Amino acid sequence: MSQVNNPVAIDNDGSAVLERNVEPSKQLAHTVAEAVELYDVDRTAAHIAEGGYSRVALQFPDELLADSTLVSAALQERTEARVFILADTSYGSCCVDEVAAEHYAADAVVHYGRTCLSLTTRLPVVYVFGRDAVDAADLCAQCESELQGSRVLLVSDVQYAHALEDIGKALRGICKEVAVSRIAVQDCAYVPGAEDAAEPGRLWELEHPIGEYTMLYVGEESLTLTNLLVTQRCQSAFSYAPQTRTLRAESARVNRHLSRRYHMVQRARDANVVGIVVGTLAAVRYQSVVDALKQLIRRAGKKFYVFVVGKLNVAKLANFPEIEAYVLVACPENSLVDSKDFYQPVVTPYELLLALSRSHEWTGDYITDFHAFLNELDQRTDDDVGDEEDVPHFSLVTGTLRQARRYNDPRASSSRDVTVQSGSTEIAQYMGSAGAEHLLARAFRGLGHDDQEGEDSEPMLAVDGLSGIASKYTHETK
Repeated sequence: MSQVNNPVAIDNDGSAVLERNVEPSKQLAHTVAEAVELYDVDRTAAHIAEGGYSRVALQFPDELLADSTLVSAALQERTEARVFILADTSYGSCCVDEVAAEHYAADAVVHYGRTCLSLTTRLPVVYVFGRDAVDAADLCAQCESELQGSRVLLVSDVQYAHALEDIGKALRGICKEVAVSRIAVQDCAYVPGAEDAAEPGRLWELEHPIGEYTMLYVGEESLTLTNLLVTQRCQSAFSYAPQTRTLRAESARVNRHLSRRYHMVQRARDANVVGIVVGTLAAVRYQSVVDALKQLIRRAGKKFYVFVVGKLNVAKLANFPEIEAYVLVACPENSLVDSKDFYQPVVTPYELLLALSRSHEWTGDYITDFHAFLNELDQRTDDDVGDEEDVPHFSLVTGTLRQARRYNDPRASSSRDVTVQSGSTEIAQYMGSAGAEHLLARAFRGLGHDDQEGEDSEPMLAVDGLSGIASKYTHETK
């Protein structure tokens, strides 16, 4: 039975939040010498000197912030560049925060910890993954019964990439074939636009189709694992967690995840109003994806709104009840949002394309890369998007026939536009405005909007309102 410690009373005055102790992130390096070794300070300093950078931003995730001052001091001693620390990233800590770095006129970024390896657009990036320990002997011992005689694709989270070659050599005595992935920017900086520049990403060479391989992922459960499982169609998949030394089959988890995603695709198909949520300002071609989604939704006869909300959470999206589905434009790892806590489904651009397509059936293949999505979209014709005019479609969510509301059809909008007439006979017309329709359908539309038509309300003087918190105002008896 679970137990909740120190519950907060409903009628508290808010002081519990102000007085709560917050545990700081665990410090991994206690001296400058330890920081130099753990965070590849010498290699980073060499890249800074080689690039001639004068202002360098150090981007740390929350769990590594405790070591940021030691790393900054060590770099300051080894370079002539001015370094400063970035925290509280604009979107996700896995993405390079070019926006925050440019606020301080940085000409390069050093990214520490886990990363989605998305391409940046403007600033050079030096990646420091870390070097977490892996017990290769224990891994091979646990894999012997599961992977005996199999073709294996060996991948990992970034902090274990340094150990993959040694693990691959050990597995070759057990497996029929072992293909070891590598990260192109593991030992070099990424410079956008440079000739022959190594691009962030995982690379591997396979002698057979990927469907004949078993994926072995080295790392803890994370968004990286989820992204690899749904985008790489291997015949089976296993993950090994070095911290707990456990091997786990992932096939059942993949099937459950795909079932939830398919349900959200069907809900997105039923939606008439779609919100495009911009979840990155750094990934290459994100603006092209946003523009392509606008055209896609417009061709389907649906209404769209664009939102830039920073880090995604339930409370932010709950402010827009007229939106029936959201499509998130973010890096490959952050785009696969588990939206069971959200009031409306949150899908990826590729899932929205599937939802609005009449002829393309989902085979379980997944596209999270922006370039691949745009290429897939270019192959679709206008006739393949949206439902046929005036023909209802069968909803797999409700089990009924649904008639789509066509917001961008001139013939439909002429008779279904929203008109509002005020007391002064001034008419405001909202051409296919989903927001206006939702406002008119609400019981309360704000002060001054609920007066009876034709009545002129006299202005009132402002008076003191209630003071305190909702559970106990100051005028209420104790």
